[in-house]
Amino acid sequence: MPASPRLPLSALACVNSSCEVYGQAGKENLIVRKVYGKDNIRYLRCRCCGEEVSERKGTALWYTKIPEERAIAVGRQLAEGTSLKGTSRLTHSHRDTVRRLTRKFGEHAERFHHQKAQQLDIEVLEMDERHGFVASKADQCWDAVAIDAASKFIVQVEVGPRTQSLFERLMYRSAARLAHPQDLVLMPDGDACYRTLFPIGFGVPYLPPAATHWGALPLCATASPEH
Repeated sequence: MPASPRLPLSALACVNSSCEVYGQAGKENLIVRKVYGKDNIRYLRCRCCGEEVSERKGTALWYTKIPEERAIAVGRQLAEGTSLKGTSRLTHSHRDTVRRLTRKFGEHAERFHHQKAQQLDIEVLEMDERHGFVASKADQCWDAVAIDAASKFIVQVEVGPRTQSLFERLMYRSAARLAHPQDLVLMPDGDACYRTLFPIGFGVPYLPPAATHWGALPLCATASPEH
């Protein structure tokens, strides 16, 4: 598997937050100071502020010492849902290396999602929890998920014991990502916490659906500023 092609310097930006062109690509301020390692990683210098840094800084491969080709192979297996043991076997990597990369990739993905998943235009938001375990069945855990019903885009995920705190984090952090949190339909699984926390998290009254002659509709809440 060939290594991924390098991005042109015009697509990169200075990572020094005090630089006048911080985060701005295409300013022709970056030059290659040197190239190092078997992966030919570029060490860049900003001509505006003098900051020198590896092109990997701020990426999921920052401080990764294994070959880039293998690190990418590990990431692809994990993205497909392959187990740690299976990923270790298929990529010829030590299981501890796979665990370390899993943590690095996950933390990077979380930061990326937090940065990009903002001002989401969602009309129907689904929330649910599922039960599982970590490492062994003795380590019980829950994950709560908020999903856009139309696109199936995952808005927010929270992990922990199934307590009110879990519901609070899921609802409040999901609402903070929405462009119109007071104009949507929320479809949870029926837990009473959703009903009591909805007005606090979304800032409008909880409006349960009316029953039909087929019976009650699934628990949902309509948030609308006019109510």
